[in-house]
Amino acid sequence: MSHAAVYLIGVFSNTIQGLEGGILLGLGHGFVSSGLFICAGGVLYDRSGTRLIYYYKGIAQIMPLFSIIFFLLGLGNCGVPLTLNFVGEFMSLYGTFERLPLLGIFCSLSIVLSAAYTIYMFNRISFGGSLNKFFEENLADITKREFVLLFILISFTVFLGIFPSFILDGIHYYASSLIYKI
Repeated sequence: MSHAAVYLIGVFSNTIQGLEGGILLGLGHGFVSSGLFICAGGVLYDRSGTRLIYYYKGIAQIMPLFSIIFFLLGLGNCGVPLTLNFVGEFMSLYGTFERLPLLGIFCSLSIVLSAAYTIYMFNRISFGGSLNKFFEENLADITKREFVLLFILISFTVFLGIFPSFILDGIHYYASSLIYKI
């Protein structure tokens, strides 16, 4: 949820780059967060019946495909290059640095902290140790339907991260008219 603060500050920076970055980051956040919620609730919770991360440690041993997809979504949440979140964060921070450089530094720190707890969460769930015997017997890797759904979300995140002009060309006129009309 720390991304919500970044795209909000990008929109309130009152620059074209900040406004467009806020829109892109909101869209990217929708793709990545939806995928992470599907992983947490639709896959892990439905199969195990618990929400405690402690019980999921070492899940990469029995669910390798799930762990790879979870890793890719975690990278998208961190805002690594070639994802839509990176483009949105960069543009939002650029707009913020343009207006208030000190505020831009604080926002950059929030992105670093967000990446740190995302990596920590992934590490605890995928490689935290060995699973209980209950989970080894009852957890299966993701189904084809879950794979297709999560792959579509990852594909949109990466495709629009490489080619953000599909969205930026459509919103540039409206963002600039919103900024310059007032």
